[in-house]
Amino acid sequence: MANPKLAQAAAIVGAYEHPTRFAPDKSEWQLLGEACRGAIKDAGLSPGHVDALFVAATAPEGGQLGLCSSTMAADYLNLKPKFIDETDVGGASLGYYVNRAVLGIHAGLFKCALIGYGATTKSRKVNVGTVSYNQLTGQEMVPIPDAFEQIYGTTVTAFMGMLTQRYMHDTGLTSEQLAHVAVTMREHAQRNPHALRREPITVDDVLNSPIIATPLHKLDCCVVSDGAGALVIAHPDLFRECAKPPVWIRGWGEALMTHGGGLTDWATESREMVSRACADAYSMAGRSARDIDTAMIYDAFTPNVIIDLEGAGFCGVGEGGAFAAAGEMRLDGGSLPVNPDGGGLSSNHPGRRGIFMFIEAVRQLRGEATGRQVKDAKVAMCTATGAAFLARRASAAHILEI
Repeated sequence: MANPKLAQAAAIVGAYEHPTRFAPDKSEWQLLGEACRGAIKDAGLSPGHVDALFVAATAPEGGQLGLCSSTMAADYLNLKPKFIDETDVGGASLGYYVNRAVLGIHAGLFKCALIGYGATTKSRKVNVGTVSYNQLTGQEMVPIPDAFEQIYGTTVTAFMGMLTQRYMHDTGLTSEQLAHVAVTMREHAQRNPHALRREPITVDDVLNSPIIATPLHKLDCCVVSDGAGALVIAHPDLFRECAKPPVWIRGWGEALMTHGGGLTDWATESREMVSRACADAYSMAGRSARDIDTAMIYDAFTPNVIIDLEGAGFCGVGEGGAFAAAGEMRLDGGSLPVNPDGGGLSSNHPGRRGIFMFIEAVRQLRGEATGRQVKDAKVAMCTATGAAFLARRASAAHILEI
């Protein structure tokens, strides 16, 4: 049973997305610093207010997968937090940081948390999804338990191809329906001046783009970009010092899936994992799928959107493809506008996109999403799934309210 007091514990008071999508002249540290400074300014607070720090990184500074740890970031940002965390569950990590910030504030451990992320993935040509983990890190990895797939060099993209193939078999999802997801995200990106890809595409364009991992086409896969973002989450005691209205974190949940000794049904369990996280978020917030005005769904690949739509209860199992094809996710006329910024498929995806979903949700709820504003948006949902090691995955779900 969710603790209802957590729905009153903390709110997002500052949010900033770095406008860059390609920054070969900057390090991930610089992007992180600029984003953090922007979020603190947006909140109307000062660095001195920050007493908790959560940081994740992707780009390979020094040849590693990411050296931007919380301790090193605190030094770089000249902060002295009481609490730090750098939990890594892939793209969902930033959502997990939001959860831990709420818990820490509710427990009285700190009052103001800064969550930051910066990556130079595109400018440093990091092939995040199309190489094996061994290739990505440049070193032989110690096999994790039951990692029979690791010796074959399975990549994130190959894993998602297999998962999608199974999901199609189980639910009747089609490539044409997946293509509608990509087309919708591109339509939304055309309203975002900072989106990496803004040129129009059609369903046929998606289906005629090269196959990357059967049945996924190139345009079923996210863009690769540089980028950075940051959030400031605060205790209600600080609201009077803030520059803008708080966006409450009313509910959240998290869930994970494992390899299960090779027995896990990746497709079904991916959806059920999202469902478990969303159920806890709904319970804590006292909300349901019917109450959500706009959704930010982690779209590293088009099937991620379908799986999350069904897992979150926005439509029934097997109905996500038809939901997308009917235009229900569109800003113009859709019942549930999804990723108004263009998402990872068209706007930006440096590697861990979770933070940008929160930033766009904050913009929408504050009425600041010029050119792509969802009318009368009061309640937003964010869902993210991260792949730390392929079949070992984690999801985070959040309900935000102005």
